[in-house]
Amino acid sequence: MSGRPSLRTPEVEKQILDALRLGQLHRPTVCKLVGISPRTLRAWRNQDPEFDTKLRAAEAKGEARLALIATQGAEEDPRLALDLLRARYPERWGRKHAQIEAQVKLDGERPPGLPRALRPAWDAAVKSNWKDRAPCRELEIWWATGQTERPAQIEALRQLLGELEAEAGGKDDGPKGGAT
Repeated sequence: MSGRPSLRTPEVEKQILDALRLGQLHRPTVCKLVGISPRTLRAWRNQDPEFDTKLRAAEAKGEARLALIATQGAEEDPRLALDLLRARYPERWGRKHAQIEAQVKLDGERPPGLPRALRPAWDAAVKSNWKDRAPCRELEIWWATGQTERPAQIEALRQLLGELEAEAGGKDDGPKGGAT
């Protein structure tokens, strides 16, 4: 047979799978890393279901690795925990935030129940036209937890996360092993 040699080698496959396992979940970036196009990777996946399965498993391991790192980081930073909740449960955390932010922008006045400790954050957020993320996050965490002290916020976010995980666990336990 004539033509150029295939770019698909065991070494290239290993590089792709290793990058995905380590958390590089953006396929086009992985393709650039090994010198192939996303179209080539798609073709390999379509031609070889076993490779596609390995690729998906590597992505899942990479995602789990990143989730573990992020969750461990959230232990120390409740803002990260809030970001994780938004990413994992956008229907509960993303929309509510958008509604609150829209209402706050419309009103423009400090809410009467805003704790004294958060008044500087409110003023900084208003002054920046809600573009300065630091004070906005302080306010978001308070709205999410009802707390202004870091240990209380962390505990409230842990409790909410536990409730959400329990709720999600109940939904996922459906027809895995039995008849529907």
